[in-house]
Amino acid sequence: MKVTLNPNTIYKKILQNKITKIEGIEFLISIIEKSHNTNARLRSLEILFKLKTQEHIVFKILENCIISDENEEIRIVSAKNVLENHLHIGEKCLEWALLNDKSSRLVKILGKLLNNPKVDRYKALYAIYLHRLEKIAEKFDVVSDEVPFLLDIEFNIENYNSFNWGSNSKLIYDDEVMFKIQDQHILELSVSLRDQIPSSINLLKNLSNLDLSCNNLTDLPDTFSDLTSLESLDLSWNDFKVVPDVLNELKSIEKIHFHNNLTQN
Repeated sequence: MKVTLNPNTIYKKILQNKITKIEGIEFLISIIEKSHNTNARLRSLEILFKLKTQEHIVFKILENCIISDENEEIRIVSAKNVLENHLHIGEKCLEWALLNDKSSRLVKILGKLLNNPKVDRYKALYAIYLHRLEKIAEKFDVVSDEVPFLLDIEFNIENYNSFNWGSNSKLIYDDEVMFKIQDQHILELSVSLRDQIPSSINLLKNLSNLDLSCNNLTDLPDTFSDLTSLESLDLSWNDFKVVPDVLNELKSIEKIHFHNNLTQN
């Protein structure tokens, strides 16, 4: 029987019992291994996740994707599948990903999934995640408590620029983010090309200067009020229709730039 190698067609035929689940899995694996179409490969991985299959052959293809695939999304979907359906044999693979993957987004996603105290089998891997935070913190010379925010804004933890201003101060930046570290804390931060700011910004307890100009922001997280050291804030050239109430709760603020928004005068 000839089956068109299209992930959705294969999935439909599995559900209709026109091909066996094992046959369908083999077709999906063939697409993942041989296709040059990233969307088709991703869709095949998503279908394998939906099938909740625990066959060893599926784990091996997922493991290979996690370790060697260049596409970030392919690695992320594969890692989520291993965590959900193959943890009994995939713990070492996920440990490797947590410690070595260059994607801040992958590390972030796995960390959030593993941060579930109700699931005992996640505890060892969550400890590995915390160790990776420490390694990133050591690289940037910043306290590890502030690293989750860098992951949330998906800062490039491998390919970035650094400029030392002194023994205890440095500037780190990529195309979209720039921050100054002093005495192991992020003191100044500039972020661009965003439509929202993650709530984890409240982890930056020593932040005094924040530039969020020229984004597409329409609101700020409630945790903004926790920025008790913030003195200067630039929100100009955004899409705010009203002034966020949380700005009234900033205890140390001295200067706010809010021009060129959509507020009514």
